Amino acid sequence: MKKNVVKTSLRAGRTVWGIWVTIPDERVVRILAEIGFDWITIDMEHTVLDWSQVDRLVGSAIDAGITPLVRVPMGDSVHIKRALDLGAFGLVIPMVESAEQARQIIAASLYPPQGSRSAAAANHYRRFQATLEEYLAAANEEIMIVLQIESPAGVEQAAEIAGVPGCDALLLGPLDLACRLCKPTERLTDVKKEVFEAAVQKVIEAGRQRHCPTGFHARTVEEAQYWAAQGMQLLAVSNDLGFLTSQASDVIRRLKSGIGDK
Repeated sequence: MKKNVVKTSLRAGRTVWGIWVTIPDERVVRILAEIGFDWITIDMEHTVLDWSQVDRLVGSAIDAGITPLVRVPMGDSVHIKRALDLGAFGLVIPMVESAEQARQIIAASLYPPQGSRSAAAANHYRRFQATLEEYLAAANEEIMIVLQIESPAGVEQAAEIAGVPGCDALLLGPLDLACRLCKPTERLTDVKKEVFEAAVQKVIEAGRQRHCPTGFHARTVEEAQYWAAQGMQLLAVSNDLGFLTSQASDVIRRLKSGIGDK
């Protein structure tokens, strides 16, 4: 049975680099794998991706050798079950704010006796290159559960959330957190940056106390490297659409500056 190399790497204390995927095209996933990213998160929370598209993206990621996580719209048992039955190697669950919420999410993600996940002969075991029996026996160990901290309430409860058995990592959702710590229009001011950074450091410390890896969804390479230097291990940088926009904008700016904007 295939191993979840990202989960193994986190447990070994290594840093893993990822990116969000929002474009429903398998070629995007293959390119990201060829470039050398360790993992992707296929985002269903803030996109119009449907289950058939996610199914194809998960399969393409596994074929290309990159670990696929799926961010479900919410941490309920229906979304969790469907994502895992497609063969996702892990889940990213948005807006987790309490240990009780974390326990319910993890229970829905794991087979008995550790949890209450429904068993089915779905596509999951084929994606792990295993028999159904092998998958049912080992899935709880290989599935990776990433809980997002995106609010002041989540920050305050971070240590309790990280301490729930089965929580494999805490991942900061910086935009939501910044918008909840202050007014959205003020979130980048120097004073607010201090408030934001203090909140992130609190989550990092909670992870250290509970021996739970932490991570951050950064917008730039510099931001990702900064938080990696602070001890975070699970780092995502931007998303596929962001990379396309940034590169295309740079190209057209350089083209126009070379001949003059006429």
